[in-house]
Amino acid sequence: MSTELPDEAQVIIIGGGIVGCSIAFHLARLGVKDILLLEQNKLTAGTTWHAAGLVGQLRATKSLTKLAKYTTDLFQELESITGQATGFQTTGSISVALNNERFEELRRQATSAAAFGVSNEVISNQDILNYWPGLASDDIVGGIYLPNDGQTNPVDTTMAFAKGERNEGALIFE
Repeated sequence: MSTELPDEAQVIIIGGGIVGCSIAFHLARLGVKDILLLEQNKLTAGTTWHAAGLVGQLRATKSLTKLAKYTTDLFQELESITGQATGFQTTGSISVALNNERFEELRRQATSAAAFGVSNEVISNQDILNYWPGLASDDIVGGIYLPNDGQTNPVDTTMAFAKGERNEGALIFE
């Protein structure tokens, strides 16, 4: 690995958080060979290190839902691609509706999500209690369960992206 900062590169990415490292990783996988990622401190030193790492797939639009599903699928295999642990766990998630209008919105999103290959189940108040016993649910109308949603460790996932991009020849300077 080079220890001298190059004067130029085909692609220069500024910021070594999860977004910057993901961009470099994806460009490298697409065959871009001259990538330079610059981070003013250490990788993940900005907002990435304290992000919750929630990985959900249900979004308000078709494009965002497809992108979120792609991300979830990638996080499930990123460790095997790079050899770097990510801490990704499939935990599932529940979104609840406190009124009929919100429940209708969730049902529409569930239909759209299913069309894009996102596994989900529209669930009743009782189903929600089966998943989460003890929840005060008197005001819950219903909800949606997404079994493949999860959580990842943002720092470890960023390091996996960084390892993957380095494996493809990208340069990272902290």
